[in-house]
Amino acid sequence: MYSPRQKILWFAFNTRIAIIIFQAISNNLIPDHNANVFVSPEDPTLRKTYVDSITDKLFGGMKRWDAQYFIHIAQYGYTYENCLAFFPLFPIIVRYVAYGLCSLFGSLMNFHSSLLISATILNLIMFVKSADILHKLSLRVLRSECKAYKATVLYCVNPASIFFSAPYSETLFAWMSFYTMLKCTENETLRFANIDITSSLPAGFSMITRSNGSVNLGFILYTSFKNVIEKTIPEILYKYKTLKRRIILPFLLLPLLTTCVALFLSIVIALLPFLLVQVYNYFKYCVHNDHNLPEFLFNSEYVLPGSAESPWCNYSLPFAYSYIQSNYWDVGFFKYYQLKQIPNFMLASPILLLVTCNCFSYLKNNIKLCFRFGIRSHIFSYGQRIPYKPKQISRGFGANDPILFVYVVHMIFLTIFCIVFVHIQVSTRLLASASPILYWICSSKMNMGPTPISDQNTINEHFRRIGIGKRIPSHHLSIANLEGVDNMYSKWKTFIISRKMPDFQSRLIQYYFLGYFIMGIILFPNFYPWT
Repeated sequence: MYSPRQKILWFAFNTRIAIIIFQAISNNLIPDHNANVFVSPEDPTLRKTYVDSITDKLFGGMKRWDAQYFIHIAQYGYTYENCLAFFPLFPIIVRYVAYGLCSLFGSLMNFHSSLLISATILNLIMFVKSADILHKLSLRVLRSECKAYKATVLYCVNPASIFFSAPYSETLFAWMSFYTMLKCTENETLRFANIDITSSLPAGFSMITRSNGSVNLGFILYTSFKNVIEKTIPEILYKYKTLKRRIILPFLLLPLLTTCVALFLSIVIALLPFLLVQVYNYFKYCVHNDHNLPEFLFNSEYVLPGSAESPWCNYSLPFAYSYIQSNYWDVGFFKYYQLKQIPNFMLASPILLLVTCNCFSYLKNNIKLCFRFGIRSHIFSYGQRIPYKPKQISRGFGANDPILFVYVVHMIFLTIFCIVFVHIQVSTRLLASASPILYWICSSKMNMGPTPISDQNTINEHFRRIGIGKRIPSHHLSIANLEGVDNMYSKWKTFIISRKMPDFQSRLIQYYFLGYFIMGIILFPNFYPWT
């Protein structure tokens, strides 16, 4: 019998394998749509072997849409200005893993095939790791093995799953984002002045993985603020009340000083990679030099390195991203609101409605908590006796749970940003990779009791029959009740696939996740519009 964590790791792995297999079938059976988008130029001198042909048959369907940019950057670098919209961490990792593959199998396949295999293997490994981190984070925040397990299983079949396996940065970004959140919930391990400075490392990596990674700094800032209010100030006040000699009063403020120093160091460490990328971009495109590009990469339609012709070079803060998004993809304030984009709005509407309704419901049901910025009410009393008041239990997602506040605010910010600025269909993969809130909401909404073959007596009888004398951990038993005995012995069977949901709401969530999971595998590999 597999433990909940083992079930999650196996299910995450098996869903990646399923995506790889079925996208290859879809790519070879269905003719490609002429999407008229960027396609990376092919090096005419690049030799092709039989292994390269097989690689293209197996993984060619992954190299669609923005994956063309990521593979192009990994192979040739930032040869065109519009490539700067794609941040460098994922292509760099793909490139160096491909170097390793070439050193082992260079005689069998060319570098381009190595890059494609490298990206696929990396995303598979990183996805399994991100699922593990999400499970740990969900356990810590939701304080329920059953809800954490359901949330992570849903993540494994999330509506943007194809982008988590294709050469996109979504998987790496999800891993770094969830890891930042996890580090901000820890109470030990390399903490200085109640701040885990190591949380700045995954936050910094997320900032050079995707543009919205900068929002992850909010978790570090909020955690620091909350620690000061809930821990540092009450401790200072307590010591002040018991102080006998006023001469040492200034020393009581040392914890505040050390907190400020720790926060400053965390922000500097997190921002440093991002700033180095901006410096690189500036010297690459805003300083006159010869680009030295091979002839097959030369393209007069794009701004080439060393031209120093772009308007963003003259900005007071010469950051290229917003200019490139506006100039090349027409991204801007309500610019995407056109009649022809109605199908894309419909495509993104399930996740936007699901997230918006539940997050604003959380704010409505926890209005006092929100005005306190998620700080527990007893903190403001500083030890004074509070008359007992019966706790008002609100219904809905995250009711009366202050720990969810920062995650809800983070998700609301990203959702509003998606609605107002971005190409709306991108919302699905952006929100699915940036926050665990989607999975936590759906986990709380899916109502599933024990199956007929998974009631506690059946499970206990099963373990007596197979001769396990030791007591089964309660959290294992809760998942066995959810899955049933048969599923707990399977590496791929889970409730989302094998169980019929008991109510309409649960079935709707199941159909949404599995439907988008399957449709992505069919449409994306053939250049059809998807999320």
